[in-house]
Amino acid sequence: MLFLYLLIALTAVAAAIFATPLRRKVWTALALTAAGALWCSARAVGVLAGADSGPVWSVPGTLFGGDTGSMDGLSALFVVIISVGAVAAVLYSRGYLAHCLAEKSPAHISLHYTALVVLFYAMLGVVLSDGGYSFLFFWELMTVASFLLILFDAERREVRRAALSYLIMMHIGFVLLVVGFVRLEAFTGSAAFGALAEYFRTQPALPLFAVFLAGFGMKAGLFPMHVWLPKAHPVAPAPASALLSGILTKSGIFGVIVVSANIFRASTAWGNLILVLGLITMLGGAVLAVFSVNLKRTLACSSMSQIGFILTGIAMGCLLGEENALAARGALLYMVNHSLFKLILFMAAGVVYMNLHKLNLNDVRGFGRKKPILHFAFLMGAVGLMGVPGFSGYVSKTLIHEGIVEYAELLAEEGMGALALLYRGAEWIYL
Repeated sequence: MLFLYLLIALTAVAAAIFATPLRRKVWTALALTAAGALWCSARAVGVLAGADSGPVWSVPGTLFGGDTGSMDGLSALFVVIISVGAVAAVLYSRGYLAHCLAEKSPAHISLHYTALVVLFYAMLGVVLSDGGYSFLFFWELMTVASFLLILFDAERREVRRAALSYLIMMHIGFVLLVVGFVRLEAFTGSAAFGALAEYFRTQPALPLFAVFLAGFGMKAGLFPMHVWLPKAHPVAPAPASALLSGILTKSGIFGVIVVSANIFRASTAWGNLILVLGLITMLGGAVLAVFSVNLKRTLACSSMSQIGFILTGIAMGCLLGEENALAARGALLYMVNHSLFKLILFMAAGVVYMNLHKLNLNDVRGFGRKKPILHFAFLMGAVGLMGVPGFSGYVSKTLIHEGIVEYAELLAEEGMGALALLYRGAEWIYL
């Protein structure tokens, strides 16, 4: 019955937006988004303050067995980020899509706003689900909604190619996650995240954590599964790009954190694997960004690099085990920083595109000289991500850096000086 109720709710959301007059659709979408954001954020703030949220939903029996959703500190943090980003994106879309009202059909605009609202609730479902088949349902719903957002200007060939590339990559990841959850249930009798500990006590770790890492990494833009990211972000409307880069990629990070923190907290093999992939993703994204001349593509490649920074923090949290406070806090703070700063930067890029209908950096040069608010917003987002002292980006990068230094010093104290040099090399790449 859970999935039936969800489908009825989705139908009601679509009907409400399609039935609203053209110029009021944004307000219907905002009301639907804000209602969920306020309710969930209120509970999330309580959980972050130390209150016990209890179950968000509990269904004793579905086609695939019982299913539950709950809110802990990690999911509460994600709920706040998702709520802020979604409300901001819908509000921003009012001005951004104003010029499209005469060019696109009312059904086209309705579909776009429906996808925005559905994406918001799907992302909430992902972080609140305790795993299993409701998680897969929300994960797939998130993919379909974001695919429709990317496909907004479907008359352009590059948009169709980017959307198709995204859809293919996401469904490869989805199939891997299905394989992972089915294998988990086959050996433990439960597909919930809580069953992972039991599975890894009795079964080989490599096959399952490989499929989970690949499945979650596909959404996060982890190297070498990043190929969709530089294609999809530049062609999507700016509100969608802001959500894709600032919020949606974090759903993949959420999955990596859940597996890392609960199962591989002190696993050297898992930590080193994440560290290597994180450093490659960080460096690769930076190189791609440097050689890009499209403003939104540059921001997209930068997102890939920032995901590498976050993964490096997660890796150090695994390697340091119980002494991972600095690295863990750094990774979470970096994730929050990236979400908020990338929302600002993609919205600023959208302002440039709305006025010039160009994104080539050579063509838009000097556009912000007499626009102090735009100049200030872009500058704040940029210096925040750069880690300039005085901004929260500096704090998060420093915490992760200290985690690398701490682990290198720990290895040196234990007489593993040669190995410590490798982590000094990782520190150099990070800096």
